[in-house]
Amino acid sequence: MPVSPFFPLWAQRVADVNHAVGIKFLTMKRVNASDISKHHNGFLLRQDVVETLLVPFLADKEREKAGLLTFNDKKRVDGECSSPSSTRVHGGLNVSVYVQGGWRVELLLTRFDESGDTVLMGDELVLLRKLGNLREGDDTAIWMFRRPDGDNNREKFCFFVVKVNLSHFGTI
Repeated sequence: MPVSPFFPLWAQRVADVNHAVGIKFLTMKRVNASDISKHHNGFLLRQDVVETLLVPFLADKEREKAGLLTFNDKKRVDGECSSPSSTRVHGGLNVSVYVQGGWRVELLLTRFDESGDTVLMGDELVLLRKLGNLREGDDTAIWMFRRPDGDNNREKFCFFVVKVNLSHFGTI
């Protein structure tokens, strides 16, 4: 179990109850207006973090579902070798996201083909904002992990989005 001021007791309890494995810190993120806007349907993850930390943590099929295959990955389509990041359509990878109090929301991890941005999105995004009590300018610590998924005897990819108060730590 991580020992960090950014990994609170509620997250430890959720991890224990869900038999979480492979808990890893992903990033610190300041919530932007677009992350919490009712008109914007995505909680943005920084591209450098996605490429260096998130993508290596995902299995190939998960990367494909999320639209996170890179130009170096080639897929055989009808006997031809093509770049998977062209205009292909992907629905996103189903993920569970836990926020303060242990509330869970179900979202999709996906990448917009047009902009290349990677986001958490879906119908329950409004719940992420409300249950996580997220406001513009809030600082969050984002952790990733896996938990058993009883439906198909596999592991489900998950996140913790932990609201933190950096003012408690002073300035460096």
